[in-house]
Amino acid sequence: MKRNCAFLLLFFLFVGSLSAQQYRKDENDEKPGSIPQKVGVRIGLGRYWLNAPEMMKSDGQVGVQGAIYYRFGLHKRFDLNLELGACYRGSKFSGADTGNFYSRLGLFYMELPILGIISMDGNKKHNILVGPTFSYLIKPSLFIRKDYYPAFTNMPIKKWEIAATLGYMYSGEYVGVYIGYKHGLNNLANGFDTFDVSRDFGNEAPSMFSDINPSLAGVKTLMNRSIEFSLYF
Repeated sequence: MKRNCAFLLLFFLFVGSLSAQQYRKDENDEKPGSIPQKVGVRIGLGRYWLNAPEMMKSDGQVGVQGAIYYRFGLHKRFDLNLELGACYRGSKFSGADTGNFYSRLGLFYMELPILGIISMDGNKKHNILVGPTFSYLIKPSLFIRKDYYPAFTNMPIKKWEIAATLGYMYSGEYVGVYIGYKHGLNNLANGFDTFDVSRDFGNEAPSMFSDINPSLAGVKTLMNRSIEFSLYF
């Protein structure tokens, strides 16, 4: 998964470097009467954690994220920003140091943010971004103890998620700088109490999902939270 994250980040960095000199150009060079619009890429990092009261203490983790976006103007002070991207969320856990304890849950998502951009100054340098983000879970990965490979990639977690997104973006001449908060709205837990499969691979015990200790059978709530920092090119 680390290799996948590194490849994802390098890909968006490469594409971003190709268009970095034209961040404001597409919007500023429109013909009179035409709709301002722009296509570009977003890359960044996030601090991700899980709201999961029945699990061990969530310490959060850093994950990469990126997207391709299309932006068009609807008003002098309002644009609509559509994105298609990917991100690696989840959390590390602490609270147990013996037995078959779980140390990390990674969640790899494809996501579709639909964000309104509200200009605070009229010239679109200082902006508020707000709207929903729809996500689809591609692959969960549950790690046991210090095992390098995930023990379970089949998890009782709902595939679809909707999150509320709120952030601030400064649009410079060559790059846009964004920081925002994303709050998952739907509970992703989907039958932990009856779920039991054998592990995928790895060297650590346990061999079955039910052998994990502390037990995950009582997990009733699982919701994503994140703070993200991104660059728009």
